[in-house]
Amino acid sequence: MIAKQEDKFIKGALFLSYTSLKDFEKCPRSFYLKDIYRDPKTGFRMQIPASYMTLGALVHDAIKWFLQKDRLPGKDEMIDQYRNHWRKYRGKRGGFTSLEDEAALGKRGLEMLDNFYRNFTQLEPNMPAYGFLRYILDEKIILNGKVDFLGLLPDDSLRVVDFKTGKNDEKDPIQLHIYAILAESNFQKSVSKIGYWYLDREDSPKNAVLDPLEGELAQLEKKAREIEQAVGEGNWVCVKGDTLCDDCRNYQAIIDGKGEYLFSDEEFRKDIFYLDKSKIT
Repeated sequence: MIAKQEDKFIKGALFLSYTSLKDFEKCPRSFYLKDIYRDPKTGFRMQIPASYMTLGALVHDAIKWFLQKDRLPGKDEMIDQYRNHWRKYRGKRGGFTSLEDEAALGKRGLEMLDNFYRNFTQLEPNMPAYGFLRYILDEKIILNGKVDFLGLLPDDSLRVVDFKTGKNDEKDPIQLHIYAILAESNFQKSVSKIGYWYLDREDSPKNAVLDPLEGELAQLEKKAREIEQAVGEGNWVCVKGDTLCDDCRNYQAIIDGKGEYLFSDEEFRKDIFYLDKSKIT
């Protein structure tokens, strides 16, 4: 089992998540622009909204609300939560390119919530894991993440489930292993099962292979040292060189003042910008 750690404050810590680790693997400069760079005036990171991310976030929020209410609300109440949150992210705020795009994704979200409500009774009782869990990888780097569902199995072990709203199956279960490490360390119960629930096409979670967590943790610690070295050197080169990949080009455009400020997300300390990508060269 992954050992429990002392809860301590680390000044100037770099927080890594599954998403930011993917950013680093994809392009170090993109990682810098998304996860390290802070606006000199606000101290916030930047984010360009994407419609598929908005859909996923709002479906997850509705399910989380339902679980926190001890699964007592009816489907209509859960749908109302979804609709109310959707209204806050209409148009540019949610990264939607057209009314048709927004309507189609909104309907897709309703279908996924309907599927979840029809089948949620297959899930075991869940642990109260609603906020961020963390694990110190290095003296300056903290792994963190929010587990979608952490079930308590009859043998007192845990099952990690991640709700998926995308159209493609996940090929690498590293996200689930990260959540399993966080779950074991924070709750001091063994994780015996991990899986994805593809809400648009499956009526229950689909199990993934659970590898030894100690080995997965060692790899994450190695990656943390690699990232710490990159931060220290500060030499953030795009994988496409001066040409810049799409992410680097878009986020550099925001820094250069070519984006439209929409709002600030105080909880995650991000400034949200709309960018007309057709005008970026």
